[in-house]
Amino acid sequence: MTDAEESSANRITGGQFDKVVMAGAVHGDINVGRSGDSPADLADPLIASVRLRPGGTLADLVLDTDPPRVAVPGGTVHVITVEARTTRAVVLQSARVVVVSRTPPRPACLLVRVGGILEPRPFTTDFDAPSPRLVAQGPDFPFTVSATDVEQFEIEPITTTHEVAWRLEVDWTCAGRHGTTVIDNQGEPFHAYPVPVLCSGRSHTVLSSGCDLFHERGCPSNLLAASGAPVSLWDQPAPYPVLPPLSEAPASVDLDPDLKESWPGYRRVANAIRMAAFEPDFRSHEPPERRALLIRVLRYLFVSGQAHPGAALGRLIHAEWTTALGEDHPDTLAAANRLAGCLIGTTEHAEARDLLSGLLPRASRVLGEDDPLTLIIASNLCVAYMGLNEYERARDQTEDVLARTRRALGSDALGTLRTTGNLVQIHLRLGDRASALEVLEDLLPRCRRALGEDHPQTVSAAAVWAQLQE
Repeated sequence: MTDAEESSANRITGGQFDKVVMAGAVHGDINVGRSGDSPADLADPLIASVRLRPGGTLADLVLDTDPPRVAVPGGTVHVITVEARTTRAVVLQSARVVVVSRTPPRPACLLVRVGGILEPRPFTTDFDAPSPRLVAQGPDFPFTVSATDVEQFEIEPITTTHEVAWRLEVDWTCAGRHGTTVIDNQGEPFHAYPVPVLCSGRSHTVLSSGCDLFHERGCPSNLLAASGAPVSLWDQPAPYPVLPPLSEAPASVDLDPDLKESWPGYRRVANAIRMAAFEPDFRSHEPPERRALLIRVLRYLFVSGQAHPGAALGRLIHAEWTTALGEDHPDTLAAANRLAGCLIGTTEHAEARDLLSGLLPRASRVLGEDDPLTLIIASNLCVAYMGLNEYERARDQTEDVLARTRRALGSDALGTLRTTGNLVQIHLRLGDRASALEVLEDLLPRCRRALGEDHPQTVSAAAVWAQLQE
C-alpha cells in the first residue's frame, strides 16, 4: 500500500470485542446484530445491583469490633435493581430471604442524625420471625424483566433482637429454563443490626457506647475515625460493609487498667462481657477471679472514656452481687464504688453521691476506716460533691481523707497521689490559685518519683502545672 492508502487502513489493537467488521471498501448499508442470545446469557439471565437508602431513622452505626467496623442498622432500605442480560422476557416467579445466621448483638455506637424520612417500601422482612418472608406493601410477584424493562425492589429488613446475616434468592423462568439467582454482598451475606437493643426506654443498655448528639471519648466511632476510615454509610459512596465474624471471648487480663497499653486487651474483654451481660441469664458473681476481672473492667471503662456502658454494666453487676453475695461483701462494695465512678463520669453526680454516702459507713464497718477501699470511697464522695458544686464541703472532706490516706498508705501511694490531685482541682474551682500551686509543687515530684513520667496521674499533674505557669 502507498502511504496514502495506509493512513486510511482499519486497525484494531487490544481490548475485547463482540462483533467486528473490517472492510477495505464498503458500498451500501451494513447491518450488524446479534444472531441470538448466548447460552451463558440464558443460563444466568439476571443482573442485580444493590444500594442502600436510610430507613425511618438516619443513623450512623459502628460496631465495637477489633478493628471497629461500620454496620447497617436494621430498617435500612436495600434498593435492589434487577435487569436482564437477554432481550427475551425473564419472568421472576418469586423471591425469598435466606437467613445465613442469627448472632447475639455486639456492642456498638449509634449516632442518630436529624432528617431521616420514612417512605413507603414495597417489601418488608421481619427477621424476628422463625421463618422470615417478604411481605409485599404493593404489587407482589411475579414480575417480568428484560434488557429494556427493569424492575426495582425496595426491601426493609427488620430485626430487634439479633444481628442477622441474610441474602436474597430470586426464582426465574426464561426461554423454557428455570433457575435461581442469589443476590448478596459480592459473595458475602447482607447484614442487619438490631438497633433497639442499644436502648431501654430512655436509658442506654450495656451494649451502647452512650453516644447521643456527640461521640463519647472511647467509643468505636472515634477509634475508627482515628484510623482514617469513614464512619458513616451516608457521607460518601461506599461499598456495602463486610463485617468480621463474632470472635471468641478473649482471655482475661491482669494489667493495670489505668495504663493505656493495657486498653486493647481490656477492650476485647469488656466487649465480650457486655455481650454476655445483655443475655437474660447473665451471672457474674462466681468464681472470685471473675469478680476481680469485672472490677478491673469497670475501671477500664471509666478511665478510657466509656462511662455510659460502664454505668450500665456496673448496675447489672452491683444488683446481682448484692443479691448473691450480700451488700456488705468486699467485692460488692468494690463494684458499687466502680459504679459510682462511672456515674460521676456520666455527670449523674447526685446518684453517685447517694450511692457513695450509703457505701461509706458500710465499708468503714466491714473493712475499717483506714482500709484502701474505704479511703477510695471517701475520696470519690468528695468528687461527687465537686460535681454538685459543693466545693467547700469537698475541700474540707478531701483534706481529712488525704490526711488519713497519708497515714495509712504513705505519701507516695497511688491513692494518696490521686486524692492530692483532687485537692488541687478543688482549690482551682474555688479560685484559690496559690493553694493549688502549693499542693501541686509537692505532688508533681512525688508522682514522677513514684509513678514515672508516663503514668496518667503524672501526666495530669504536669498538665495542670503547665497551665498554671502560663
